[in-house]
Amino acid sequence: MNKLHYLFLSFVMVLASACYDGSSEATVSMADGIQTVNAFAETEPVPDDDDAADDPYILVTDQGKTIVAGTNKRRGVELYTLQGERIASIDSGRVNNIDGIYDTQSQSFRIAGSNRTNTQVDIYQVTIEPVSISLTTSFDLPLREPYGLCVSPDYIYVGDKEGTVQAWTWDGQGPVRSFDFKSQTEGCVVDTRNNDLYVGEEMAGIWRVDLDGGAPDILFAATDDQNLVGDVEGLDIYYGEERAVLLASSQGDSSYLAYDIENAEQLAKFAIASTSDNSIDGTQDTDGIAISSAAIPNHPKGLLVVQDGFNVDDREKALNQNFKLIDWRGVEKLFSRAATPNQE
Repeated sequence: MNKLHYLFLSFVMVLASACYDGSSEATVSMADGIQTVNAFAETEPVPDDDDAADDPYILVTDQGKTIVAGTNKRRGVELYTLQGERIASIDSGRVNNIDGIYDTQSQSFRIAGSNRTNTQVDIYQVTIEPVSISLTTSFDLPLREPYGLCVSPDYIYVGDKEGTVQAWTWDGQGPVRSFDFKSQTEGCVVDTRNNDLYVGEEMAGIWRVDLDGGAPDILFAATDDQNLVGDVEGLDIYYGEERAVLLASSQGDSSYLAYDIENAEQLAKFAIASTSDNSIDGTQDTDGIAISSAAIPNHPKGLLVVQDGFNVDDREKALNQNFKLIDWRGVEKLFSRAATPNQE
């Protein structure tokens, strides 16, 4: 997000906030009919101002213990409780995007991060009981500036601002594969069930890459018809009992798009609104998003966590950026309403 965009959207945010109702878990409250959900919690603001928070990752153990990791791309990675309290952090450079996997045997997480300070991928080990984060290893990249990143159990996919996305092993061997897009990419996610890689080319749309060898194809184009609006940012997948859902941050209009992976049907377009008492503000200009479909206490269908580019308090005073936490049930409720968005 460039500085001009940041200043412009800070003005837009004030105007848009008046359109939000936020009076229920899933409502139709904006003037243009877009559906909304509310966050149940938000994290403490990151300690650095301007455009600092970026990409979250949700850590859930086999026992349902859950915390949230988020990047402060001015300095490193932070850990939060589900109530939003910062409980740990590590200063390791300008880490832009993170993603991770859970190791059942050690009951710890391996998180990879794209480090723009050192032009590396950093690998962290994170435990929840007790809470700790440590940098275990790094490997260099032949990229001008590491940017977007996502992982599978076998590979780390990392891209740059020139449109290149490379696959590396977790021990730094590679690149074992490389994909070239015409312009800047960032958000990506691996569909481990179908062995597909989804990549957001920011001003073009969302690509699906068949990791078994098929040619990439653009699945959802970014247009100016108020559907998926460039630039396309965070991507993640929710694996539900009935369907797998690809969720994208449509940063160009501060909304989110949900798609059925099986048939590419658009399930919903929604925004995140302020709560009715303004105790938690809505989100604008979201970069990274993270989803967990694991059942955890009080959230039996999982969580959505998103970065908020313009965080404010209950009096609309600007604060440093943070992350918002949303119960997935609120998002899922919108799917049956997508065909009739103007119905209460």
